[in-house]
Amino acid sequence: MGNYNSGGHNKTHGRVEEYSRIDSFSLLRYADWFEHLSDYGEYKHPVMGGWIFYDIVEKTARISHNGREYPIKLSKVPNVDGISYRLYFLCPKCGRRARHLYKKDLLYQCRKCAKLNYGIQQRSGLNLLRRKMYFLVVSKLQYVDWEVDHPDTPIQDLWHIPKPRYMRWAKYEALMGEYRRLQKEYWAMYDESMQKGLMSMQKLFGYR
Repeated sequence: MGNYNSGGHNKTHGRVEEYSRIDSFSLLRYADWFEHLSDYGEYKHPVMGGWIFYDIVEKTARISHNGREYPIKLSKVPNVDGISYRLYFLCPKCGRRARHLYKKDLLYQCRKCAKLNYGIQQRSGLNLLRRKMYFLVVSKLQYVDWEVDHPDTPIQDLWHIPKPRYMRWAKYEALMGEYRRLQKEYWAMYDESMQKGLMSMQKLFGYR
């Protein structure tokens, strides 16, 4: 038995890299962030093998994929500026908010319901960045309740970290800048690892 970072808990789980994934944040990016989302009507976003049709106002979506349709509900979470917001899927299986849903057993579901883990999270570079972000969030920014406030959000996906009551704004902004830098470095390393994994798969199966 190991602790959370030891990797022992991953052995009975599948890997997210092995399943098709959809990203709710990409729906906003595809619609040019927030500028066109006040219009009524349905938007269309491409996914592998089909499309996501989504209506921001009605908070509904449906995936048309390989001849089948999968209904999904959406959730809008306001940002601290009171104007913009983040968009999440509601997992069809458990109803919790999730940025990513994975297609497993003919159902799109969150990572926890699908019992999936990140196969590359054991690599030392990503683990080191996660530990740095954890120390920054918990020790320096004193956000010890982040897992309570965001139970389905990993440390590298936090969008808002509240300012400690007695911390000066200059220090808070400097720490947040450091967190965003680590966050950007993490996802750049993650994307690079995913690309290398995809290339290895293509070579293995002879794809060009």
